[in-house]
Amino acid sequence: MLKRFNTLIWVTSLSLSLLLLNCWASQGTEALGQTWASQFNQIARATRDYPYGFGQGYMSVANSPEQNSREYEAVAQTGATWLRVMIDWNTIEGKKGQFNWGWLDHIVDEAQRHDLQVLGIIGFTPPWARLAGFSSLFPSAPPANPADFAKFCAQVVQRYGNQIAHWEIWNEPNLPIFFGFAAKRVERYAEMLKVAYPAIKAIQPESTVLVAGLSPLNGVDSPPGFLQQLYDAGIKGFFDAAAAHPYVFPDGLAVDPVNGWSDVDRMHQVMVAHGDSNKKIWLTELGAPTCDCNSGVSQQEQAKQITDLLTAAARTSYTGPAFIYSIRDSNTANRGSRESNMGALLTTDWQPKFTASVLVRSLEHLERASSTHEWHQSQ
Repeated sequence: MLKRFNTLIWVTSLSLSLLLLNCWASQGTEALGQTWASQFNQIARATRDYPYGFGQGYMSVANSPEQNSREYEAVAQTGATWLRVMIDWNTIEGKKGQFNWGWLDHIVDEAQRHDLQVLGIIGFTPPWARLAGFSSLFPSAPPANPADFAKFCAQVVQRYGNQIAHWEIWNEPNLPIFFGFAAKRVERYAEMLKVAYPAIKAIQPESTVLVAGLSPLNGVDSPPGFLQQLYDAGIKGFFDAAAAHPYVFPDGLAVDPVNGWSDVDRMHQVMVAHGDSNKKIWLTELGAPTCDCNSGVSQQEQAKQITDLLTAAARTSYTGPAFIYSIRDSNTANRGSRESNMGALLTTDWQPKFTASVLVRSLEHLERASSTHEWHQSQ
């Protein structure tokens, strides 16, 4: 009886959240502002033909199954078609040879139920497989033996190959924190990629394997700089697409802080120089935090930066799908924390954020306009 009551509460709260999102999205142009009203046509065109979706990062692991389902319901309201899913080796095989797949089974099944294609991002290292001295520290530390990682990649593809065909290997290895502050990041990551790629392709030859998304950064480990070093370490032929995280907060696309967007083109030029001009660069994270901190922006500015990037990407021939990070704030009440306020669609307590209204309104605009003479005349 208690279980049925809890289920009823969850379904009711889910319905209320979606109702709020739809009501907000259905407000008049005055409520959203004339500036936004003039942008709907542009945003609708960008998202009509350009594939985009959302990522959750570690939230997908920390969430309950019910919370993940609610988040995917919100994503479905926007017209997004992709979901970037964390496939956390540390959580799945915390003890060597003992696997916990249940939470991930649910996520992949739910994504499929909501017609979302999955990009699986495979990381991070469990204690038993980490470099010596890193066992009690960071899951982001690389494995001591890359072959252990390749074996896990093969096990993942064997299990989910009928549901997932796109794989990203690790996350932001150009940042020390996302490689456990280990030395020789370039060489170690290149070795991981060179063993993971054939392990995946042996099982799923038609899959797409991505180099890890690279974070905005100045200096030699900037996205184009790090990619060049990876080529020097021999990764050519061991990936199907590159990936970038073109964040432009707090100042926006026009200012392009830390070359967040312009470095995507510089990455492309590196690829052209190495004979890989035909390979895409996926944008596996983009967004902005709505915190009360130095890097924070308003909800309206968050929506602007997201839609500016989607529009720019849609006009760029070499970009692959884009992923907004993330769906829901992890802790909206923690106003001083950037990472706690990255949600684009929902606050922690399931209230719609401004980006939700913009994306849903743009989808509604597309559905209305796509069948009209005016829309077709403007193509």
